[in-house]
Amino acid sequence: MALDLSLRRFSFLPSFLQTGNGEPRKAHYLRRSDEPSVNKDQEPGGRNGDSPKQPGTAKYRSLSDLTLGEVEEALAYFHPQLVEVTDAEWVAKNYFCQIPLQRTFEERPPIVFGRVGSCYPVSGVRENLEELELHFPHKNSAPDLMHIRYGDISQKKTIQSYYVGVKMYLSEREQMEFSHAERGFLENGFAPLYETGYGDLLDLSERDRPILPWVYVFGSEWFATVTDFMQLEVKQQIQKLLHWNRVVLNFHPRKYLLQYRSLNDELEFNYGFTQHFLLAPQDTEQVLMKVDEKFSEMFMKGMM
Repeated sequence: MALDLSLRRFSFLPSFLQTGNGEPRKAHYLRRSDEPSVNKDQEPGGRNGDSPKQPGTAKYRSLSDLTLGEVEEALAYFHPQLVEVTDAEWVAKNYFCQIPLQRTFEERPPIVFGRVGSCYPVSGVRENLEELELHFPHKNSAPDLMHIRYGDISQKKTIQSYYVGVKMYLSEREQMEFSHAERGFLENGFAPLYETGYGDLLDLSERDRPILPWVYVFGSEWFATVTDFMQLEVKQQIQKLLHWNRVVLNFHPRKYLLQYRSLNDELEFNYGFTQHFLLAPQDTEQVLMKVDEKFSEMFMKGMM
């Protein structure tokens, strides 16, 4: 089944960043099914940490071991989650990158795709890179670690990098607070996708599940702006996201304690007594920390 892949572009340069202007942003997202539990000792590439390594087992998966079908599957799986980086061939840790490969005597696909783990000597444009480590998505287990040198990269084609889109339902004041912190999100590979309304949230149904984002942030002040007669429906939609195994964070600064109820209170969640309990970061730095932590956990479990 063909997917309509529409990606929002962001501009990201070390000296200049575009931040939110209050307008709702749209993006298309990708399928993510329910996830089975994964052994915490599992290593990249699907090996179990308790299993002995075979003699001669390489640390990195070889580029010549990849097939074009595997690369296309990974691209199709993650593309709807991603937001294009418009800066010319900017590569950095935690970015997803589509990298064209130099043709050699070895059989290898024309491109490789994955999440950057590290760059040497520094992040930046193609000319900055001598080598990098890339986590290539693996089906039903942790990604394979790949080592890519400058000579592996085709000089005739363009590297395309991507942020991970994070859906944020915020009041105008909350959105302004996040716009001041947006540089940190972009530098860590995440692009905030703001909504001040709730119409598209109410429209979500089971058929939308395959293309929904993995991570949501809801502001407590935003929820307080929802009209009283619509709050029940909004709460039902948030609960639906939780049942679909999406990560839901509640932005609830300490200054809200006497002004707004937390979503845990609104949804009647109680830690240790109910199935769900939302993390409630109190500032934008804590939101970024939890977004990075939770997305990385999901990514390391592999494509489901």
